[in-house]
Amino acid sequence: MTGFLATARRDSPTVEAAFHLATEWCAGHVIDGGPALGHAVRVTTTLGRHAPGAPVHVIAACLLHDAPDLAPNDEEMARRITNACGADVLAVITHLHAEHQVLADPSGVHTSRHLTTLATVPWLLHAATADKIVAFEHVTGLAANTPEADAFWASRPAFIRLLPYFHQVQRAGAGHLPPSMSAAYADLLARRPAPAAQP
Repeated sequence: MTGFLATARRDSPTVEAAFHLATEWCAGHVIDGGPALGHAVRVTTTLGRHAPGAPVHVIAACLLHDAPDLAPNDEEMARRITNACGADVLAVITHLHAEHQVLADPSGVHTSRHLTTLATVPWLLHAATADKIVAFEHVTGLAANTPEADAFWASRPAFIRLLPYFHQVQRAGAGHLPPSMSAAYADLLARRPAPAAQP
């Protein structure tokens, strides 16, 4: 447990409650080749590394950002998060999960709407970028350890298709994110193939 998360758990009952819910719902699940709870912790500590002043409800939401995919059902998830952590935590999680619609159709109307939401909901862009940094660290790490990098990326057409959207998120973060977070995200994007030209 890193210092940022350990301190947040010690000082905030909301974060402590979120950690226990995350532990319960992540059990038995795998993300990026490892335990899902480890992914939740890495996203949260990435937020803390770049934005140590993040508010409690955003820290808690990072711990629980995959809850819609892991909890037994949406109704129970919403009830337990609201009761244990607060409606503001659930609201951030809901916004983060809305990105799944964008990832399914990155050229559709959901994209511009979600980019607007990222730029206008306080701290949402920070949480979303922390999640991407962790995910991209994983995939670029795999690519770096693969003898045939071109073949590695060619085997991930769904990911390549999303690169224009990921660059749109990077542009949306300009002037809004801490410089260290913007730089970390930009560096990871630079390790990927150039996105295809937009029609």
